[in-house]
Order: sequence, then C-alpha cells, then structure tokens
Amino acid sequence: MNNRIILTQGSGKTALQYEIIPVGKDWLILLTGGDTHIGCTAIGDDGRLSSYTPRSHKDDALAIPLAKKVSESCRCVCTVVAGFHLDDITREQIATVIENANTGMIKVLEAIKK
Repeated sequence: MNNRIILTQGSGKTALQYEIIPVGKDWLILLTGGDTHIGCTAIGDDGRLSSYTPRSHKDDALAIPLAKKVSESCRCVCTVVAGFHLDDITREQIATVIENANTGMIKVLEAIKK
C-alpha cells in the first residue's frame, strides 16, 4: 500500500483531507476534517451502495456520494470511511464543507484516473 495519494480541499476549520489507497483495482478512501473520527462507512460497487452511520452522525453526506461516484466512474469497489466534526458549526461552514466535498470529489477522480 505504498501508492497512497494525499489531497486536501479547502482551508482552515472546513478543510477536508483525503487519503486515497489503491487496493488492487479497488479504492479505499479516508475522508476526514475538523475533529476526526469514524462517522460513516460507505461501500460503492459499480453504482450499488451500502453504508453504515453510527449513532447520530451525519457523515454519510460526505461518504455516500464519493463512494457512489468513484465506484460508478471506475467500475470498481470503493470504500469511503468519513469523519468530520466541528463544534458549533454554522450554516455557512456546513455549506463550505459541502462545497469542499464536491470539489474534492472531482480532484479524487482526477487523481485516481492518472
């Protein structure tokens, strides 16, 4: 597992970090930011999706779209483990995190298709 790709999207408290690990023809992506933790695991398999979100976490909003898009685009299995937490997050910060996730998804796809 020495072909890891590390990406950061955004800056400051709303930045997202991606650690992208090839596993054969498949991909494992760790997506974290803020107070990192495991808030959702999503597995995409050529467009099909399965996910688990513990407790009352909302990290599925980050993990599911990424797992689905990578698995569809690459015709592979993609597992995303996501965890982002920011105390007292504002609506503006939430919007920025989602924007960072959308832009980050494009960068992830570009990086793994090289």
